[in-house]
Amino acid sequence: MEHTELMNIVVEKKFKDIELAIHPNDGEDLDLYTRDLQMDLYAGQSIEKLNQGEGQIGKADFHLLNECPMGTILVSESLSIKLNFPEEAVIIRNKDKMYLAYKEF
Repeated sequence: MEHTELMNIVVEKKFKDIELAIHPNDGEDLDLYTRDLQMDLYAGQSIEKLNQGEGQIGKADFHLLNECPMGTILVSESLSIKLNFPEEAVIIRNKDKMYLAYKEF
């Protein structure tokens, strides 16, 4: 499994539904090089629970955008609400699944 460092989460108002983006250099950490793709998104605080299929959010539109600051995850407002507004997260990629692991404050 590939993963990023701890990244800041910022809401991007123009994104719709389940949509998120990172800088292409951060995408290299996940072994991702395609600008736009769709992946199954899971989110939560426990990798074990995520691996068991808990925390499924749905199909996410995922983008690698040069205009996204490095070390930042841009998320749609609706996704931020589903995640309960975390400030930071690590993205973990396991084949066609993507996990957002975060800690509630």
